[in-house]
Amino acid sequence: MQNNDLNQIRIFIKVAQLKSFTKAAEFLGIEKSTVSSKISQLENRLGIRLLQRTTRSVSMTEAGVEYLGYCEQALHTLQMGDNYIAELSHTPTGRLKVCAPHNLIDFIMGIVITPFLQEFPKVELEIIQSNKSISLIEDNYDVLIQSQSEQVADSSFVYRKIYHSEWILVASKEFIELHGLAKTPDELKLLSSVGLAQTEGNFRLNNKISWNNEVLSLKHRFSINNMTSIILAIKAGLGFGIVPKKMVSNEMKQGILIEINDKIKVEPSSLYVVYPTRAGQPEKTKAFVEALVKWGDSRK
Repeated sequence: MQNNDLNQIRIFIKVAQLKSFTKAAEFLGIEKSTVSSKISQLENRLGIRLLQRTTRSVSMTEAGVEYLGYCEQALHTLQMGDNYIAELSHTPTGRLKVCAPHNLIDFIMGIVITPFLQEFPKVELEIIQSNKSISLIEDNYDVLIQSQSEQVADSSFVYRKIYHSEWILVASKEFIELHGLAKTPDELKLLSSVGLAQTEGNFRLNNKISWNNEVLSLKHRFSINNMTSIILAIKAGLGFGIVPKKMVSNEMKQGILIEINDKIKVEPSSLYVVYPTRAGQPEKTKAFVEALVKWGDSRK
């Protein structure tokens, strides 16, 4: 339906409601001749008379009465649509689909997700945990969280760093008492290790491990794509492992986990939140991104 057709319908509805061309023109702030012309155009387009007019009165034909009902319903639906879009532009509303790596959600559930949903009750949050390669557009996501190593420059997307993580090699107190602290790279390679399963996709651990500038390659005895499980395995004495320093800070303070050797350096990593360009961004997306950025800032 063209905009001109909508103007005809709006004028027809007002004439039918006020039963007067003159009053309709005054209400709409247009000339009476314009009202008459638009009604004639509408009737000609439909091929049927909608209004009976005399010099003193205006009445509707049977077709006009029926058509009025459809017109009022159509304009009401359009108004509801306008109201919905206006609400989207000012209040976080609707379904928000997010893809995030497996390891992250457990970490931020109580810190970010729960407070976000409490603050914005009109948002329905759907989070898919995946370490596979995801397309923001083709897979119909609003927001994607990915590691630095998987960044691909795309001018149509916004990349915002939300988290910078320092990594560390640790083992349980019991493991070290049994095997000792590795004093050379060769000794380290003889020890059992646990770590993230190397999966292709949006979250891979590509942290380089070096000892006095010698890059080390470790073959894990046990691997799984869940950091919480890795930490549990290290605490159980299955081997040493590379973990985010902040995730094990309490265990290290308590002496449950111990750094193997401070000469070992692990390359840090970063997390990015990715979303379409800022122009016309729904409030729900803006609010969620800001919640993630705020969380990241609090971890610095």
